[in-house]
Amino acid sequence: MKKKIVKVALAFAMTLSLVGLGSQQVSAKDETETITVGISPDYKPYESLTKKNKMVGFDIDMVSHFQKYLSEEEGHTVKFKYKKMDFDNIITQINGGQVDVGISGFTYSKKRKVEWSDPYTKTGQVAVVAADSDMSSVDDLKDKKLVAQTGSTGEEAAKEQSSDTTGLKDVQDIMNAIKANQYDAAVVDSAVAKEYASSGEYKVLDGSLKDEKNYIVAKKGNKKMIKKINKAIKEFKSSDDYQKLCDKYGVLPLDD
Repeated sequence: MKKKIVKVALAFAMTLSLVGLGSQQVSAKDETETITVGISPDYKPYESLTKKNKMVGFDIDMVSHFQKYLSEEEGHTVKFKYKKMDFDNIITQINGGQVDVGISGFTYSKKRKVEWSDPYTKTGQVAVVAADSDMSSVDDLKDKKLVAQTGSTGEEAAKEQSSDTTGLKDVQDIMNAIKANQYDAAVVDSAVAKEYASSGEYKVLDGSLKDEKNYIVAKKGNKKMIKKINKAIKEFKSSDDYQKLCDKYGVLPLDD
């Protein structure tokens, strides 16, 4: 009888230890959580590739902060693993379960059936033209030949200005086409526009076509992932790194 009581006690103790570990049921020491990220590294200053094929940018530095914070907060290693793809394919890959989140300068669109994080920066859709263009304001865009990234809210904004709007997958291709005078103007994120204009080969037209904010997205219904991401965003925005990175990359911080 005594031997049986000991066995029951041991079994109860093991049950308690498993409950404490949560659904993964592995020791905290051995646990590594990997969050896969769909990303399109052609959107400088948010994410781009160096000549050595290394990803750099505001979002990349932000995610490094996420990794440190979530690993400390959750008591196990949290890693973000990037999967490079075209921007207009990220939502499809999320909904197909191929990646957990999308981080690529996303702005809100009701057409995207996903879960949205809290916003982390301010932005807007603006127009970029070649430096020698005679256009000066977004009021000059009506019925002009426009180009924007396929699947972006910039493409939506461009189509509201002109029926002669083309979508291209890669922002670098878009800007090269503007320089070659293949289109009158490109509609892109304000931080992206500022980055290209700094070269002296382009200029940003006065005015904004759409004021927006940047978000991280996850599969519709995956509120657990968004809750985790929102915790990291909140901590990031309250850190000293937030303003430093906004200044470094020319990104607009949120006021709240």
